[in-house]
Amino acid sequence: MPDPRPEPAPSASSAMAPTAPTRALDHGDTGPAAHALAQDRGADCAQCLRPSFTARLSQDLDRGAAVNLIAVAGQGATRLLADLQWLAATGQARGPRLVANLKRYRASLAGLTQDLWRQSGLAGTAPASFGDLCDRLEREAVSGVLLLDHFDALLANPDLDPGYDDGFLDALNALRNRGLGLVCVSARRIEHRPLLLSGRVRTTSTLDLIREDLPALMHAEVRLEITRHAPPLDAAGQAQLAQAVLRDGQPVRFLELALKRIGDGVDADLPLPQRLDRWQRELRRERRTLTPRALLRLRDMTITSWRSAGLDRLPWQGIADSIKAVLRPGGGNKG
Repeated sequence: MPDPRPEPAPSASSAMAPTAPTRALDHGDTGPAAHALAQDRGADCAQCLRPSFTARLSQDLDRGAAVNLIAVAGQGATRLLADLQWLAATGQARGPRLVANLKRYRASLAGLTQDLWRQSGLAGTAPASFGDLCDRLEREAVSGVLLLDHFDALLANPDLDPGYDDGFLDALNALRNRGLGLVCVSARRIEHRPLLLSGRVRTTSTLDLIREDLPALMHAEVRLEITRHAPPLDAAGQAQLAQAVLRDGQPVRFLELALKRIGDGVDADLPLPQRLDRWQRELRRERRTLTPRALLRLRDMTITSWRSAGLDRLPWQGIADSIKAVLRPGGGNKG
């Protein structure tokens, strides 16, 4: 959905350097409730989807926290990372915040490194490795934070870039000792997931992260988000939309879809409750559909489980030859 916040810096995929706000923030469309949710913890989070949680997490990251954010699809983790980056871009954080979607870079650690480098806005020669990038950030981007979305892409994945090795994990673990923050988003706790490194399996991750569960959206947060986007709905319609969002299994995903379709006039001939019900049923069907992406995840999990059990190291050719010899007519008789 369109981002209602001021945008003093380019998106996460382009160069970004923290700057002071270019103009005063206009919070007139959010009202005092948004400021109360933000709790005035050093950052104005009234434009954030989860103001209180974002303010507290931002403060922790400024102190160098390393966090495993647990969030299943459709709950708004990607929006949270965008809000955290926006705070840095508007001068409301100690250092730059660099966002990357690891789904895009599971086969290219070099690509991840270059994307983060571009966002840092630092001058000079580009780092030759991820470790070099962390060295540069420590020296030149004090209190910077890495925000790694979809960290699951590195878990149970047989197609990882070989560069995602022990050195990569060590570099992530060392960030807190360098005064740099880290957020790794995953659907389940990373410590309980198999991690493939350079073709071999770790049964558990060696990452030292603090677990944070993304809190459920509150009714006030949903209403404020709806107000910010100012859809063509009266107060009763906005209340109906908020209730439908809170009932959905993927509330942020549904809210994005509903706001866009309401703005575009989709199904405008139907009463709002019928429109919302139709769109929710559509999303539920989509979630139940076995997509090529879901099949790929199943394939990755199967290969990882196979390797984790050590089955890939068995002499399968010799076993097959022995079975063939036994099954061959007369093969089981020695004399």
